[in-house]
Amino acid sequence: SLLPQPASSDYGQEGFSAGTNYRYMTDSGAILTSLFQFTRFNSNAHGQGPLDMLITPTYIGGNYFNNWTRNSDEAELREDYRFAPKEFWGQHQFQFGASYMRRSYSGASLSHPVRLLRPDGSLAEQIDFSGLAHLSATDNETALFVQDHWIFDEHLALDAGLRFSTQNIGEPAAFAPRFGMVYSPGSRGKTIFRGGVGVFYARVPLLAGDFVSNPTRTVSLFDTAGALIGTPVTFQNAYIQVKENGQQVVPSNHRLASTPYNLTWNLEMDQEIYPHLVVRASYLFSRTFNEFTIDPLNVTGQPPSLLLSNTGGSRYHEFETTLRYRPSEKLDLNFSYVNSLGRGDLNTLTTIYVPFEQPIIRPNRFGTLPSNVPNRFVTWGRFAIPWEMTVSPVLDIHTGFPYSAVDVLQNYACPPSTTTSAGSTCVATPNSQRMPAFASLDLKMTKDFRFPIVPWVRNHKLRLEFTIYNLTDHTNPRDVINNVASSRYGEFLGNQHRFYDVGFDIVY
Repeated sequence: SLLPQPASSDYGQEGFSAGTNYRYMTDSGAILTSLFQFTRFNSNAHGQGPLDMLITPTYIGGNYFNNWTRNSDEAELREDYRFAPKEFWGQHQFQFGASYMRRSYSGASLSHPVRLLRPDGSLAEQIDFSGLAHLSATDNETALFVQDHWIFDEHLALDAGLRFSTQNIGEPAAFAPRFGMVYSPGSRGKTIFRGGVGVFYARVPLLAGDFVSNPTRTVSLFDTAGALIGTPVTFQNAYIQVKENGQQVVPSNHRLASTPYNLTWNLEMDQEIYPHLVVRASYLFSRTFNEFTIDPLNVTGQPPSLLLSNTGGSRYHEFETTLRYRPSEKLDLNFSYVNSLGRGDLNTLTTIYVPFEQPIIRPNRFGTLPSNVPNRFVTWGRFAIPWEMTVSPVLDIHTGFPYSAVDVLQNYACPPSTTTSAGSTCVATPNSQRMPAFASLDLKMTKDFRFPIVPWVRNHKLRLEFTIYNLTDHTNPRDVINNVASSRYGEFLGNQHRFYDVGFDIVY
């Protein structure tokens, strides 16, 4: 609703995937699994024309500024060997394996100017770009893993494992331990405790491997009379690796020597209160380290740069409680409440460049993530009714997504009515505002049919599905005019109205 078609970007993608999976079982019960898979994925995006992109406080005009192509390949080879069960203080299921993955991409990027306008139409800022950039990067990853599933007795089961990996453009030696457990006290299994903790390494985004080859940005500022303020500033693309001791290293030959990783742990309890009535409570905490972030720096005495570094991070916690009532196969009813909090660096590499490059890159900030929803209540169910029909309602109510107030230059700003208790200007905080609360009642109805006279579906069912989304037509806006210089600041747009969907499945 805020991006008219002429200012949008066309996105195209194509590709294929082919592979083979071979499994061999020995007489003792051991299993050897071999897998090979190759994937090719090509994508491209381009604006609707050669016009400069115009960003005003209320709307976006002109044509989208960036055109790009990305052609990528991925080949994976994996071998897993699972031993036959071993008896030693319970039953053990040992497994180990190795994998090799090669990823590569090549592409090009070309951009034309972006112009930021004031409410009166005068030019406030212009961003120009250097010419066509040719991009490419390749990563080879080798990994080894070992794990054991240990069934101690009928009450307790443990899982422990370790994964080692190395990437030629990322972390040269990454150790990732994992541990999990399931415990059920008593003889009737009415209470079940689950928990786990693990380290998980991601793969380095290939866009980081050749970041310095992207087109450079030159920023020019203008006063209300159209005169240039100061001299244009060209931000050279650069990257650094920051080690744990704070030492800064400039990588060479596309080797970033750092890989984002995540530490996650969770606890969960399932308790049967009455027959067919189960309550679940769980807590999850996750923290990410070494994320690649982008920050435009213009410090006196140093050359201006658009800096890629591995200093980003995020953290997320979630508490969930769910009540499930299932007295029979014909009735299943669930109620769930989730309280969560997600905060992190906002200028991650994927946020800025995937799938479309952002026209404006603000200074990086740590704050509430755009996906953060503190409170969410969901109830869903399935009711079987006569004539082989099923009704499945879903009610979803959650806090609105956050958004940031910005000024003419698209920098974070304070909402017009926000002041401190002393009356001074507030500190601009990203994602400090909220969309209205979301509420939607969806309803799916299915009906099964049989066609005994048609041979190929004689033993199957044809399932017709009819779905109504947002049955009550509740106002759920998707966009907001967030520029404080606009006379329409705070106006919500893009309401998601009631709509329908019809489909069918063949049920085997």
